[in-house]
Amino acid sequence: MALILEGTVVTMHHTHPVWHDGAVYVGDDGLIEAVGAASDPPPSGFEHAHRIDTGGVIYPGLIDLHSHIGYNTLPLWTAASAPFKHHDSWPGKDDYDTAVTWPYRIFSVAAPEAVLKYAEVKAMIGGTTAIQGKPRTSRPIDAWLVRVIDDEQFGQPGDFVHVATIPKVGDALDREATRLRAGHTVYIPHVGEGLPGTVVHREVDDLDGHGCIQAGLIGIHATAFTAADFAKVGTAGGAIVWSPFSNLWLYHATTDIAAARQHGVRVCLGSDWSPSGTKHLLGELKVADLCNKQLPRPQRLSGRELCELVTANPGDALAVAWGARIGRIVPGASADVVVVKQRRADHYQNLIRATELDVQLVVIGGRPHYGTAAMMTAAGAADAEPIIVRGEQRRVRVRLAGTKDAEMTWSETLAALEHVRDDPTAAWQDGQDALAAWGGALDDPDAPLVLLPDMPEGPGIDAFGVVSDPPADLVIPPLDPLWHDQAFFAAVANEAPPTLPGLATYYP
Repeated sequence: MALILEGTVVTMHHTHPVWHDGAVYVGDDGLIEAVGAASDPPPSGFEHAHRIDTGGVIYPGLIDLHSHIGYNTLPLWTAASAPFKHHDSWPGKDDYDTAVTWPYRIFSVAAPEAVLKYAEVKAMIGGTTAIQGKPRTSRPIDAWLVRVIDDEQFGQPGDFVHVATIPKVGDALDREATRLRAGHTVYIPHVGEGLPGTVVHREVDDLDGHGCIQAGLIGIHATAFTAADFAKVGTAGGAIVWSPFSNLWLYHATTDIAAARQHGVRVCLGSDWSPSGTKHLLGELKVADLCNKQLPRPQRLSGRELCELVTANPGDALAVAWGARIGRIVPGASADVVVVKQRRADHYQNLIRATELDVQLVVIGGRPHYGTAAMMTAAGAADAEPIIVRGEQRRVRVRLAGTKDAEMTWSETLAALEHVRDDPTAAWQDGQDALAAWGGALDDPDAPLVLLPDMPEGPGIDAFGVVSDPPADLVIPPLDPLWHDQAFFAAVANEAPPTLPGLATYYP
């Protein structure tokens, strides 16, 4: 399905960064065929394409390089009692099991498809078209709406992206180093998540000692990094992923971005997860802007450089594995784009200040997945369903007919999650009964779908099941809203360190 998107095109490419009254030509293959002035004749083959005069600003789709998708139905963990010292400190807090571990576990076995679709829609509402942080699953799935970085191959056989939530050690790191040296591979580990000078710095030393600081390294968090660490990563051509909200929420400190950039480290942005993060990447971009304003003026990022944290920078970091596929609007790239209402003359501030209501259209691989009714209709998305976002109606494509694990509609997705919340104990037991009735291997293509944990868990829980039942009085909290609402801002104002309450000022 060919598309012609007209509007102000912000390519994030250095040779022609902005096309005023521009056009993006998206071919049937889901690739960008051309970018130019809307007044120019279209390329051959676009005579019958869907043409959309967006009236807005067209950006590369936002790339979230750090999330934990399976947990993003859960609300902000307001009992965190920060600051903690490092990532091993907070999972032992008394209410972590009931606030995070058990709700995730029950959803993951009783409504896994609904969990994934809810999280993907939440990401798209914030303009995200590609996301890292796929949960481990009991069997392979191929029903994603958003481009999932962990599994993406762009049609080429091979395992190009390796991820580690729990830092690897020893021989496992040696294997990653070998892959990195061979090229065309990226390694995305959590590393140095905690305060400087704490025990988590050993993770940085392990990466260095095993030869993993190479061009394909994309280190998540890096809050404990020293200037010397950044120098090594920058010299090697590596990158880091910054999640400022989550860092500030848990540790009251965040990554030294000024030092990272001074040493040539490519900085990307990630939303982390909803128990200690923003709703999606648009929210995280605003926290980055808040942190940036606290830097001395010579060290501050420009508006364009902030926008590069969610477009060109992660696209370039991932290009080690894929080539120049995403992150810029250029011919030959995948047609992952987001259309945002134009409210400001400065195109970069327009994205930084945009809220959920400003997102007009999200296209992934040339296919429209989310947007206003008018734009989704103009793009030919006849199968889109209604969804309400901050009181306004939008359309979303959730059901992929004939695709395993994507047969639910949006209303069925919400109903399945609420059914679990109504009686968590019964939902858990139904899920366990289904697994028992299956009785086969969980990696079989026909096995029941279960989402496996990729975050620290409480006591008594192993990788595929539990040795105890959930607490009888467990209450799963309401689903985390898809947008930044007043309850979120109130919680932040009551609990957060300085800087974070300023996020509310971006949401009139």
